[in-house]
Amino acid sequence: MNPNTLVLHTTEGTSVVSYSNGAEAPNLTALPNFGMKKFDIYQHFALNRSARALVNKSGGVQTNTCNVVQVELVGSCDPAHKKTWGKLKAGIDYVYWPDAPEWAYDALADLIAWMHTNLGIPLSGPSEWPAYPSSYGATSARMTFAEWNAFRGICGHLHVPENDHGDPGNIPFAKILAKAKDIVAKAGKPSTGGGSSKPKPVPPPFPGRNMFGPGKKNKYIKQLGERLVVKGFGKHYRVGPSEEWGEADRLNVRDFQLSRAELRGDPDGLVGPLTWKLLFS
Repeated sequence: MNPNTLVLHTTEGTSVVSYSNGAEAPNLTALPNFGMKKFDIYQHFALNRSARALVNKSGGVQTNTCNVVQVELVGSCDPAHKKTWGKLKAGIDYVYWPDAPEWAYDALADLIAWMHTNLGIPLSGPSEWPAYPSSYGATSARMTFAEWNAFRGICGHLHVPENDHGDPGNIPFAKILAKAKDIVAKAGKPSTGGGSSKPKPVPPPFPGRNMFGPGKKNKYIKQLGERLVVKGFGKHYRVGPSEEWGEADRLNVRDFQLSRAELRGDPDGLVGPLTWKLLFS
C-alpha cells in the first residue's frame, strides 16, 4: 500500500499486548518510556503493509486496507483513569492521553513528523475530537463512507466508519499537530523535552543467497521487495513486490547498493548477507 492516513488508537492498558496473537495488531505500538521521556516503538507490520486493528465489515468501505498506518498509544483515554488506575498514578506509571505529560505529546509529535517526512502523510486532520465515552459509537465525529474514502491525514479510531470505539478521546490534537509542524519546519530536529525512537525492527535472519535470483519464487523475495519500498528503493516495481524474482528486484537492490558506501564497490543487484543486513537495519 501507499500510506496516506495515520490512525491513532489507545490500548486502554499500561503495557504492550499481544493483540490476539497479532490478529488485531497495528503497525506500531508506542510505549511511553518514563525514565527516558520518549517512546519505545514496537513494530508489528511494515509501514507499507495493512495492519489489523480496525473493524472492517463486509460491504461498505475498506478500513485496514485503505492506505492506513495505525499506531496504538499505550495508555488510556477513559476519564475513569484520569488520576489513578488501581495503585498506578497517571503521568508517573501510565499516560492518560487527554492530559498527558508534555514530553509524551512531544514524542507523539515527533513520530507524526517522521510519518510525514518519510511516508508523506499530510499534517492535517479533523477538528472534532470528542471526549470518551461520548466519542463511542455513532457520533458527529465519525466519518461517512465518502468522507473516509476522501480523507488524507491524521485521525483517531473514533473517526473511522464501521467502527464503534472512541479512542483516543479528546487529545489536544491541534497542539500536537502544531508541534509536529514545527519539527518538520526545523528539518526534522527532535523537539525539546521528548522524542521517539524510530521503528527499528530486528533484522530477520538472512535466508541464503540461493533464495534470490532468476527463476526463484518464495516469501523472502516479497519480504525483500517490501523492505526496499519502505526504504525508498521501489521505483522499478510496476505493481509492487511479489514472491517471484524479476528484473525490477535486481534493479531496486542495485539502487540500494549504490546508496551505501559499504556496497558501492560491487552493485550487482544480487542479495548477499551484508546487503540484507543493511537493508533491514
